Amino acid sequence: MKELVLALVAAVSGLAGTVAGARAAKKGALISAQVTLQQVHDQADVDQAHWLRQQRLQAYEGFLAAWDECLRILNSVGLPGDSESSGLNPLKEAAGRMTERARRIDILGPAEVARAAEELADSIRRDVDIATKLLNLTEEYIPTNERIATDTAPAMTAAIGAMEEAARQMQELTEEAIESVRVPPETDAMFESFERAQELADAAISRAREDTAGFSGFLDQATAIVDELKRNQEARERTRERFTTAARHTLAPTPTRRSP
Repeated sequence: MKELVLALVAAVSGLAGTVAGARAAKKGALISAQVTLQQVHDQADVDQAHWLRQQRLQAYEGFLAAWDECLRILNSVGLPGDSESSGLNPLKEAAGRMTERARRIDILGPAEVARAAEELADSIRRDVDIATKLLNLTEEYIPTNERIATDTAPAMTAAIGAMEEAARQMQELTEEAIESVRVPPETDAMFESFERAQELADAAISRAREDTAGFSGFLDQATAIVDELKRNQEARERTRERFTTAARHTLAPTPTRRSP
């Protein structure tokens, strides 16, 4: 009986040891699994961050390439009316590409970079709109400018010539009247000539005043448009600096988190 009890105690002790060993093994396995899962998770985070960084880098580089293209076109476009003004169409197309690449940045983020990119694209589009407005204003003024060259200026020249001729005739008739002590028969014709010269002069002066007023209005509007363009470009420089700073901060390498 005693031997049976001892055997039972030994069996129970062995079973308890086995259970304790199994529990310890299970705990070790769980800890190992958790460490492995954390390592996998950390590596996935690193891979995802690397992928996102590469995607952002490509998007930013593509956007800046479109930006540089717009600047090259802006630098090559002359004032409206110049032979280079046809560059407005390529600028509009380049601005469209810049807008498309800004949308990709909006998807990849972060928000600060996306906002700056969209503002830069808007700024270039405003340049196109402002330059187009100046071009349209200049084209509207071209007929007036042509009239000055083909109508007003010749009319002024003709009026001056007529006045000079009338003055010459008056001088001759005055000298003749003094010498002969009588009114020359050409006096009536001379006064008619003088009146016609006066009419030509009045018409030319009126036309010149209209042209001057028109040019003054054109100049005021053109100056306002150019000022608007300058303000837009100055604001764009600040936005570009903000975009560059935010992009550099976003692409800066982040410290790698160590596994426990």
